[in-house]
Amino acid sequence: MLIKKDTVYWAQASVADIVILNDLLNWEHVNRTCLAQDCDEHVNLKQLQQINTYMNDAVDPCEDFHKYACQHWKREHPNEVTMAAVAYNQITKKLLEIFEDNKPELRAELQNNVIYEKLNDYYKVCKENGQQNSSILWLYIKELNEMGFLRNDENLDWLKTYKELQLLMDNPYFWQFNINELTKSKYFLNIDIAQNQKKYNISANLYEVLKNFTSFSFEELQMKFLTLEKEVNEIIYGVCPSDCILPETITYEEVLQKPSSVNWTDVLSNFQLQSEDLVKIDNIQPLENLFGYLNRQDSNLLYVYNLFKFLSHIEADKLNFLDNQHSPYKCVQHMRKVFDLPMNYLYEKVFYSKIRKESDRLIREIFEELKQTFSENVEENQLKLSTRNKNFLLTKLSGISLNIGNLPINVSDDFYENYLKDYQVTDNFYLNHVLALKHYYTQQLLLASSSKDSTPWISFQNYDPFVLDSAISTAGYYYVMNAISLPFSYLQVPFYSPHFWPPLLYGDLATTLGHELIHAFDPTFLSFDSDGKLANSDFELINENWHYKRAIKCLTHKPTQFLEERVADVSGNRLALLTFKRKFSLSPSNAKLFFLQYAQFFCGAAENFDEFNAEDTSHDMDSVRLNYTMSHSRDFAEMFACHSDAPMNPKTKCQLW
Repeated sequence: MLIKKDTVYWAQASVADIVILNDLLNWEHVNRTCLAQDCDEHVNLKQLQQINTYMNDAVDPCEDFHKYACQHWKREHPNEVTMAAVAYNQITKKLLEIFEDNKPELRAELQNNVIYEKLNDYYKVCKENGQQNSSILWLYIKELNEMGFLRNDENLDWLKTYKELQLLMDNPYFWQFNINELTKSKYFLNIDIAQNQKKYNISANLYEVLKNFTSFSFEELQMKFLTLEKEVNEIIYGVCPSDCILPETITYEEVLQKPSSVNWTDVLSNFQLQSEDLVKIDNIQPLENLFGYLNRQDSNLLYVYNLFKFLSHIEADKLNFLDNQHSPYKCVQHMRKVFDLPMNYLYEKVFYSKIRKESDRLIREIFEELKQTFSENVEENQLKLSTRNKNFLLTKLSGISLNIGNLPINVSDDFYENYLKDYQVTDNFYLNHVLALKHYYTQQLLLASSSKDSTPWISFQNYDPFVLDSAISTAGYYYVMNAISLPFSYLQVPFYSPHFWPPLLYGDLATTLGHELIHAFDPTFLSFDSDGKLANSDFELINENWHYKRAIKCLTHKPTQFLEERVADVSGNRLALLTFKRKFSLSPSNAKLFFLQYAQFFCGAAENFDEFNAEDTSHDMDSVRLNYTMSHSRDFAEMFACHSDAPMNPKTKCQLW
């Protein structure tokens, strides 16, 4: 193996390392300074080799940097669409090691741990319940019946069924509840008409279940559902009358006192609201009209429609074992969805806790460097902002915090034990799954009540069981807490290692932190202050600044649905590069490796936007993001010697911060 040195030459390499080095001669002048206390050069050599494997150096980086850096990525990852999916799968494989018997040493930290024991029981039942002969949808119907959710009689109550099934999914189709952060320690309940509902057709398998609850034929039922959805949408998207009441946040007691055709006590019975708890009702008139319409409909049709929406939601989710194959890997992947919080807890206990002290120190050190660079940029004041505006930016900047690992802050094991206390594992996987969904959503609904301590819950993101993998695998900025979250899926190679050399470390970790830091000042979140409160007057002053408007206009010259992400990409990369340059030499080797490491996050196999959008609904395609960002970097054009007006070196380069 290599001897640890900070010089620019390679020393005492093994035969295996020499094979690697033959492909890496271009990197012999890379800065190999070790920023961690314990260094591992082999981690860096493997990363360099991986970068070389993905690259196609026959492509001109000035023509298409994404192809240059990532064209062979799909060859290495034929079954994944994005690098975020690769990261998600890597964590899943690590968690699988905890539950399998071949590495018992990994469970040393979990002796007599009730959280692990409960999750391990769930895992065992999952593995053992594969290869059922029955229809899987029927198995879910059977468990709903066992729970008392199915009542096909003359006294059907559509609202009761709707409320029960809403405890099993976050898929609003009449109205929606959102538990929103009001402050850093308090939530409020927001009620609104359902928007952007997912549309499902009745599959043949699904009708085989539904026909037992209705006399309608397949075609008749499909037509009835289409008519219902059309008429509901006409109400939901109808023009608001001129006297439409603007939404206001009031107490639950005031909601009950307001004259309304809606029985709010019944509608909100899933929540344990106190009289002083805050509620906001948007679009009150369409909601009143919707309730009136639904109360006039055939109760059996609404009952079957409710079942259809739940079962189609389950059928569309790839982790609900509709193929009946309960492999160990798929069981852990499934558990990461329904038990996001306790599974993260296990990963911390077994894996990240071993490196947390040194890793956190390094991450926070780089984060503070980025904040210092941004502070200096604000003081340089290229946007010609007023003193008040600069102070607003600097105050918000100083308050941005980090959550490394995305776990609740300042809690003990008791917090996790209490969270799972009411969940009991049975010997039936499908019942366990439905009960796990009910457990998650019931816990979420309780957050609207002041009787539950909300502070730990606001300090992290507890992801919905049906959320896309990309949301769990990538860093995020949360305006209410004015905080950045770095999930465990991100805190691993190829994105990050505390052993990385500076160009690798700053090429991804610093650019990711820079990206999320810039989100605090993007065109949406700039309107919130350091405490997560609306600061309209400060925002409007900045928004009307001529230099600010010119920068935004430049960034939107090439259209995008995701302006905030574009601002964060371009300015976040620039912030990380400036920070690197103030500490290390931006030699050609360092610069090129910085840019290639940055590209690793954007490598993927999506051929078009629709394919990409199925995995990630909140960003432009990775290739578009990478090429746009690099094309607006003067350092990139200089280091790759791009000629004037090359695709990656346009004359006009946009920048905001």
